Amino acid sequence: MKAEFNIEGMHCDSCAVNIKEELEDTAGVRNVDVTFKRKTAIVDFDEETVQQSTIVKKIQDLGYTATISGESQSEVGQ
Repeated sequence: MKAEFNIEGMHCDSCAVNIKEELEDTAGVRNVDVTFKRKTAIVDFDEETVQQSTIVKKIQDLGYTATISGESQSEVGQ
């Protein structure tokens, strides 16, 4: 499954690299493309191994605000 996540709080390309590396180390994640300019992460993952809410939490644990594209923030993580 592929999902797009909106990320706020990135200041440069290094932020995007940090997020990419963290998500690539997550079990079930196949591919990650984080774009600083678009402030998004497109993640290809096995939904039987990892949930979208886990991906959001990993990004948030790095100090960024993350939401699943197309959902309001109040819907994420509930």
